Amino acid sequence: MSSSSTSYQRALDLFTESVIKPDTELRVNAANKNCYAELMEIRQHCLTYLNTLKEIHQIESADESDDIESIKIVSTKVESMEMVFSHGELM
Repeated sequence: MSSSSTSYQRALDLFTESVIKPDTELRVNAANKNCYAELMEIRQHCLTYLNTLKEIHQIESADESDDIESIKIVSTKVESMEMVFSHGELM
């Protein structure tokens, strides 16, 4: 892994950590504005996308990674919608 790849992976890890880290003030604000469930849905989409970035960044061929990313994005959107519906979190 090159140093730029290592730096990119570290940056992805740090950003993922920042999304995972609970932000009580933000969550209270979202609850007050009646959009807490939507905030958590967006958070899950971001985490899924960050995981996809981690996976595709390790692939050598750009064409292959583009295809994988496109497929994963579509499938994760479907999975996220199914998860939201199953938890009754949609308006």
